Amino acid sequence: MGCGQSSASFFESRGLIYIYYGTTSGNSSRLAFQFASQTRKLNFLPKGKDVIQNLVINLSEFEPDQISSQKLAVFFVSTYGVGSSSSDAQKFNSWIFSKERKNDEFKSMSYIVFALGNTNHENYCQFGIKLDKRLEELGGKRLFALGKGNAAENTTENDYQNWISTGVEETLIKTYPAQTCDPKKFEQSIQQIKYTNEPENENLENLDYQAQKYKSSITFTINEIRELKKKPTLGNSTLFIDLVADNVNYVTASNIAIYPQNSDQDINELCNQLRFDKNMKFEVITTMKHPFPNPISIYNYLKKYCDFTGLITKKQLMELSNQVVNKQHKEELLKAASFEGREFYDENFTKKRESLLTVIKKYNIRNLSIEQLLEICPSMNPRFSTIASSNMKHPKNIHILASQLILYEKRLGLCSQYFSSLKKGSLLKGYLQDSKFAFPKNPKAPVLLIGPGAGLAPMRALIQERDYHLESNNLEKSPLQGNMELLFGCRTEDEYFSEEELKHYEKNGTLSNLKVAFSRKAVKQYVTDIMDLNQIHSHLQMEGIIYICGSAQMGRDITNKIQDMYKQIENIAPYLAFKKISELEQKQQLITELWG
Repeated sequence: MGCGQSSASFFESRGLIYIYYGTTSGNSSRLAFQFASQTRKLNFLPKGKDVIQNLVINLSEFEPDQISSQKLAVFFVSTYGVGSSSSDAQKFNSWIFSKERKNDEFKSMSYIVFALGNTNHENYCQFGIKLDKRLEELGGKRLFALGKGNAAENTTENDYQNWISTGVEETLIKTYPAQTCDPKKFEQSIQQIKYTNEPENENLENLDYQAQKYKSSITFTINEIRELKKKPTLGNSTLFIDLVADNVNYVTASNIAIYPQNSDQDINELCNQLRFDKNMKFEVITTMKHPFPNPISIYNYLKKYCDFTGLITKKQLMELSNQVVNKQHKEELLKAASFEGREFYDENFTKKRESLLTVIKKYNIRNLSIEQLLEICPSMNPRFSTIASSNMKHPKNIHILASQLILYEKRLGLCSQYFSSLKKGSLLKGYLQDSKFAFPKNPKAPVLLIGPGAGLAPMRALIQERDYHLESNNLEKSPLQGNMELLFGCRTEDEYFSEEELKHYEKNGTLSNLKVAFSRKAVKQYVTDIMDLNQIHSHLQMEGIIYICGSAQMGRDITNKIQDMYKQIENIAPYLAFKKISELEQKQQLITELWG
């Protein structure tokens, strides 16, 4: 692990550390890079010129021969679907769980796993749990207990800091004592740049995984964009967006990932505060893969690649504390960044959704350099939507429903702000990805769709798929031949999306039943209130499928209702009713796509 001894050197190192991540929304990636920064300060090897490099590696790029020979590896992994890996880790998932793996394959590795998930979902952190166990089965030595980050209450950052502070750092320091090394062999940990007059180069090839993903993404054109709500207000708006692209092939009700961009207003505010010339161009000096194409202007870096409006992290607060002069401000930032100050951080930063930009302005930070910004600002990650159209009915068009999100008071979320700036003809970048909304294995199975608000999106896609085959007198070739019912929830008539379209589908027989619940009428109803338990029981007895899309809270309310059904109709114990939900998911009779 170590470098050996050198009397001519004053540089100490604890050795090499490899950090892997698998991510969907970018949280695992952010924590992986944050962990890399922290371990550098513990004197694990920085990025080296003449030694094996200390790497942060996306699991899509793992090398089997390399990974099994490593002495120390740390994994940050998200769970997707029914306990599965994120899409970028699927190749690794297949490899690590293959029967071809030998029981002693990882005997030389010490490892640590941090799992990310959401307690609103049945399979909370399941991929991380399974990976942690599997590495041990293959001979690996668990160096520290599995960590878990819970996105349900926005506690992932505190969960991570708690995990780090209650033993990870201490374990690493004790297990790997420092040895002296030649400082000439190493680069500084901070990103090095140089300013240039060379033209911007968007075709740079030596890019890391995330940058390459962005570069190879599809360019879409907005064919139509309009408001779905009859009386929209700030934070209470839902857009219908029709996208087209050359030679695009998509799967009905699959996912589309859209890359947002920061607004010119936010870019100008940041540049004015930090005294950046947004037209200045720079390039990153590195022997590794580049985090984005360069040379690049400061403006384009901030526009496309730097997520400076997301929730501020404790690592960022710690770094910013070094930039303030005011003693009280310094103490506040250090308190928020500390493990002991987690309640202060929650109350003053998480709840208010403070970002790097808002904190820089609030504390009047003016001396942060581009190099420092590169070090602490995470890469821009895409935002996912479930496609709201059928590829049979609209082979050249992709429809999405985009709800607006207010972060705090009158501040819109990044993607909401981005979408609000778009118009017909605007270009945006994204890529397609499978969703959990697969067609029934038995095409004759009855289908129940439950989706309030923008959760209508995948339901609309499935309805259109069935309608296409009905209109073509080809129902026997449809993947959705059984009866199809929709339970749709909204607050008022003004928010009854696609009302005419849905009523048409009920009239022509595409939908055998359409029920709508209004939660803001005199008689309040939610989708759970219009669920007939006897009907749902019969539906499941006939091996019917239930699709649910919406908020995690709504999903939990519906699954609780299904548990009530089992307790009342089958008279089974509560713990068995709870177990039934997992069984339905495993059999793909219950398919959910939830957020928040």
